[in-house]
Amino acid sequence: MKVEKKLVNKVIRLTRKYYETGDEDYLQALFEAKYALKEKATWRVADLLADLARYTQRSGKGTYEDIYRALEVFGIIVEDKEEIKWWQKNLCFSK
Repeated sequence: MKVEKKLVNKVIRLTRKYYETGDEDYLQALFEAKYALKEKATWRVADLLADLARYTQRSGKGTYEDIYRALEVFGIIVEDKEEIKWWQKNLCFSK
């Protein structure tokens, strides 16, 4: 399963902010981001991602790249649509 990096980053960022501050504004934004992710994947993927983000935030260890690698263990590939477009534009279709 492939998910968009921009959306994954948003869920990670909002999860970390919510658990860091406890601000309910972040909670509402987090639910909206997880719902948007659910449109591309399942709730289990969205919950797994939020759990990984929360764990790395609380432990003080781990980066976004570590979360991406952990998702890969479960068969979830985080792909950067903008990077793919750049490669296609600049390398794949050039003559």
